[in-house]
Amino acid sequence: MLNKVILLSMLSMVCTHTTFGRNNGNTIFQNALKKLNIDTTPLVPDTDYNTYELPNLQPRSILREAYDDEPILIEENNLIYRRNDINITEIANKFMTENYPNLEYIVTDLLNFPDSNFASIHMAQSINDIAILNTAININVDKITGKIISTGVSIWDNIIPSSNAVSNGHPISLKEAIVIVNDELDLIKEPINLDAIQIQRDEILDNKYKVTGVPYSLDGTLSARRLYAAVNEHEAERVWELTVNIDIDLVKLCVSMDSGTIIEIQDLTNHASYRVVPINMPNIGNSSRETYVDPFLREYSPLGWHNNYDEIFTDTRGNNCIVVENSDGDDMFNDGKPVSGGKRLKFEFSYNADKKKVEDNQDAAASNVFYIINLLHDIYYKLGFTEGYGNFQYTNFSGEGQSKDPVVVVISDRKMTNNAQMIVDVDGIAPVLRLYPFKKKNIERDPAFDNQIIIHEFTHGVSNRLTGGPSTISCLTKEESNAINEGFSDFFANALQFKTRNNRYTPINLFEYVMDDARKYPITSDMNLNPLTYSDLSHSKGDEDFVYNGCEVWSVMLHEVFWNVVDSYKRNENFFMKDQQRLNYAPSNFVVMKVIINGMKLQPCNPTFINARDSILAAVDSYINDTKFKCLFWIGFAKRGLGMRASEKSTTNNYYTYNDDNSIPEECEPYKNF
Repeated sequence: MLNKVILLSMLSMVCTHTTFGRNNGNTIFQNALKKLNIDTTPLVPDTDYNTYELPNLQPRSILREAYDDEPILIEENNLIYRRNDINITEIANKFMTENYPNLEYIVTDLLNFPDSNFASIHMAQSINDIAILNTAININVDKITGKIISTGVSIWDNIIPSSNAVSNGHPISLKEAIVIVNDELDLIKEPINLDAIQIQRDEILDNKYKVTGVPYSLDGTLSARRLYAAVNEHEAERVWELTVNIDIDLVKLCVSMDSGTIIEIQDLTNHASYRVVPINMPNIGNSSRETYVDPFLREYSPLGWHNNYDEIFTDTRGNNCIVVENSDGDDMFNDGKPVSGGKRLKFEFSYNADKKKVEDNQDAAASNVFYIINLLHDIYYKLGFTEGYGNFQYTNFSGEGQSKDPVVVVISDRKMTNNAQMIVDVDGIAPVLRLYPFKKKNIERDPAFDNQIIIHEFTHGVSNRLTGGPSTISCLTKEESNAINEGFSDFFANALQFKTRNNRYTPINLFEYVMDDARKYPITSDMNLNPLTYSDLSHSKGDEDFVYNGCEVWSVMLHEVFWNVVDSYKRNENFFMKDQQRLNYAPSNFVVMKVIINGMKLQPCNPTFINARDSILAAVDSYINDTKFKCLFWIGFAKRGLGMRASEKSTTNNYYTYNDDNSIPEECEPYKNF
């Protein structure tokens, strides 16, 4: 029953699945790039990132009641606490003078908005007031204290203009650079008419140019700017950076003003569509599929889902996830193939419910699981499972944590039946999610279409990396903590599918697409349908059913907490959608999940139920300083017997006894009937 396998040793078989050969591309640009045979990996300096402790003058998050019918949670502080006399530029310049006295730099962005508690200034290393490509300096300032929150400095030490730049007094022109791109990539055969090319300086950005009359551009235009680009760690050449649409590809090219050659190329293209079961629907059996175009959240997947920084893919591979099939049931699934979406990244495959084998709908299954896993990556990143905390990415853009560990998902896996398992190792070792065919009433069912299973298994990876830190995965192995681990996974499989049309008493039966009675009770606040409490953890030593019995107790406790908050404040069932990323409130369903994720970070290795509860309550204190909000958590736990005076298990004659306690702190009494 959805058992989880935890690897305590380093498994080489996991790592062998993180790199595959590039799929053949057919776009004009991709074919041209092959002919050029240029290294497209940009030269980027290392990042020195630091955070700084701030004085705790007042709570950083507050709650307030809305003026309409529905109370809301506000994550930002009130404007009255912010200082208006802070000069962000002066603070940044002082930091640079003290730490990098000989560095030349220019300001690229100053982000200081009245509704934010912090301001950010972005700069680039420069030579002669011209920015150096791929360098970045960001300084974030707290507007309440005037202190620096964090800094990120990605610069070259002691870089100077190359000998080419010094010796060549007549750099090539922008029009010449446009011609060089065509000549080197062999884009069009006809000679370029230089008289037809018109160049206009950008009205806002002094160093940017708008160009028309470019024959190899999809719309006849491109943008350009003058930069320096590092050719090694100590030398930089002057370049024209051209950004242009070539066929369906958006491409950035750097042409050296000194050598007259292309020295850097970046493909910025990402338009992908997926026809899938919406993540907040349980499975394909009770939901029609929908099509989503470019659903990734750029803040958490900056290059989209099909670009791992080293390679760009047109199939079910990317920075966060790799999906392959194993229909031959091989122990080593090296030869498992990803599913291609073609050059237009169109993952809109047909599905036939009458087919008898999972392989018959394999393309649609691969698309569904690729979409769900990638969206889970972005959602959990938003919730706090970031690179530094050990999330699953091939490339870590922040420089924090270990890279080269996207989730490898194996579908149509004939190695086993009637199961799914998440194989998790330490940060830097790619986890493997294996989805085996299920048989239900003699009909083969594919768990790749059961979103609850995918969420459940992925969450095992999250809880294992967060509990005890990403460098160990042995902190949820004891009997009680393993039950908590399973309970977390069930809870998120339920909470991430929150729908406003449901209420706390709606019975949720998990995994019913692939099996009947996966759990003894539905998840619901109805005590008649699910009577489980803390005392139901009582069991004899060696009871094989304890872990999943305990799983159901923990998940329904978290369900009570979840709905206490969701019933009290404004919620949003689509908080993870791209068009919902600039809300003026924090959806209550999101906040509960974020607090629980923070609780995972705080809980000790191999926590008990009481440890896990206390860690979540501590996470509440650090997130929102509000009595009512914290009491909603206490009331939820206490309803199911894990109240204020609940104690650890007692042992008599190899029997473990847990006793219910429904007490809550005195200050919570006014909120009992919230």
